[in-house]
Amino acid sequence: MRYVHLCLAAIATALLAPVEAALAQAFPGKVVRLIIPFPTGSSTDAEARIIGPQLSERWKQPVIVDSRPGATTIIGTELVAKSPPDGHTLLFTSIQFSYLPALFAKLPYDPYNDLMPVTIVAFSPEAIVSHPSLPVRNVKELVALARTRQLNIGTPGNELTTRYFNMMAKVNLVPISYKGGAPLMVDVIGGHVELGIAGTITLQGIIRSGRVRLLGIASSKPSLIFPDAPLIPKDVPGFEIISWWGIFAPRNTPREVVGRIRDDIAAVLRMPDVRTRLLDIGGEPGGATVEEFTATVRSQIAHWQKVATAAGIKPQ
Repeated sequence: MRYVHLCLAAIATALLAPVEAALAQAFPGKVVRLIIPFPTGSSTDAEARIIGPQLSERWKQPVIVDSRPGATTIIGTELVAKSPPDGHTLLFTSIQFSYLPALFAKLPYDPYNDLMPVTIVAFSPEAIVSHPSLPVRNVKELVALARTRQLNIGTPGNELTTRYFNMMAKVNLVPISYKGGAPLMVDVIGGHVELGIAGTITLQGIIRSGRVRLLGIASSKPSLIFPDAPLIPKDVPGFEIISWWGIFAPRNTPREVVGRIRDDIAAVLRMPDVRTRLLDIGGEPGGATVEEFTATVRSQIAHWQKVATAAGIKPQ
């Protein structure tokens, strides 16, 4: 009986292969929407407007950037999860996707199964910055100061990154959550919050302006954006966070369609002009395979759930 089942499965696979190949060749047959679950002007929005025109030219169909912010990105994400699985409605989101299962007891979609990771468009390490008045010049000095007095640190979105830093550095920075990178940057520049932690794609403008001090990046490897920046893991072993911005498709989107979308995005990301424009806004070009991105998403979801549990954060 098992032999019969295996034979039937092999026959089904053989029959489906030409169908999936035909679907990939026919894609796209209409407008493609990139759903951004953040406000217009966000880092994700900026990246989408860099790659969108190039994909439109390649696909011979309009690629529309559709901002659907709200409910900590849940509104836009749910919209894509419940869209037809044909590749014409795609989610373009950030590492925030992997934080949410640790923060919400119940989401209106299954983060493991309702959305298929396609590829990473850009990534950047998290960075810690301080107001120039704070008497520290690197993370080692920050840790020493934090053990003598209370310090506040702002972050866009949620406090998981701060809690993770506290665990690894054995300090107790007080997290302050902002609704986005823009208000965080305003408060760090104004000295209303002493420290900030976010991706270099969010902070690179104020870092280059000299209005804040870059204390280090949360990467074990130098960043293309700030190659001379101190590497935080050298002073706080194990503290490494690489933010990403990536594309997801609804569950059951044909694998050949997903593969074509990934390959075309990777080809766009290899274009010199696209690479330059991404680097200019602080993002390092991605291009991960479907398998690589899937592994990244799953491991990060598990990681942030462990961080939340260790920090005593109860899902809402």
